[in-house]
Amino acid sequence: MDEKYAAHLAELAVKYSAAEDGLKTGFEPGAVLVQCSKGNFRFFYDFSAELPDDAFVNVPLFYGRSRRRYQELKHILDMQMIREPVAMRIKHIASRDLFTAGLRELMTSESDLAEFILGQRVTEVFADLHGEEYMNCIASTECGVKISMELGFLPEGSEPVILHEIVARTGIASDVAVDTQTQQYPVYVFRGEKTVTYSDMDAELYGLSPAQTDSIRFVLWALLEQGRIEQLKQDAEHEANVWSAVKRSAEKIRAEKVSV
Repeated sequence: MDEKYAAHLAELAVKYSAAEDGLKTGFEPGAVLVQCSKGNFRFFYDFSAELPDDAFVNVPLFYGRSRRRYQELKHILDMQMIREPVAMRIKHIASRDLFTAGLRELMTSESDLAEFILGQRVTEVFADLHGEEYMNCIASTECGVKISMELGFLPEGSEPVILHEIVARTGIASDVAVDTQTQQYPVYVFRGEKTVTYSDMDAELYGLSPAQTDSIRFVLWALLEQGRIEQLKQDAEHEANVWSAVKRSAEKIRAEKVSV
């Protein structure tokens, strides 16, 4: 995070009427601090940290909801291009980064993303944790959809493997091309034996990483309506309960209900 991030956020907040001119952005480990006409907010992405009780409202930074590929996957269900989902497969094996420091952050982000796409809450989990590097989890939603998650970390610089696939009674939808799991990029430049990739896809936020771009879009979305902040606070509490159920399940080797 840097001054470029803060400048972009302040500029677009005014442009899209998310906040009045004068928005200030600060940073602390695991969170982005926003002070504006709507109030003071701590958009946190370190889900393991104990958040202070201060002048800032604590709001989860579920920036994955802003990523186009996941919005389109949700749109396929909302428009009933496929109907009656029965299962969802998630595979996310990647390097640790600023927004994903551990398995809890990875699990929390993917659980929220699955609920966002399906429009259903996770109510039960059966999980197996392998130290701090890898985990498997089968989750059930309130409507009976089974979500299979394979989550873990690779050495720094490795090519990430990310897949989200929905199996429904009338078809299958995926966020990647068939049989493709490795990361895809919008621009490839071939230079002999070397291939250079570019990930910039947002003309207004050029030069930022995809995660930074998505996080700015998410903050703007959250600020536009106060009701969204309140709902996100409830979502954060729910995801904390999901993680608690995961830990209990791994310890007791049995399925565990998610506390309400």
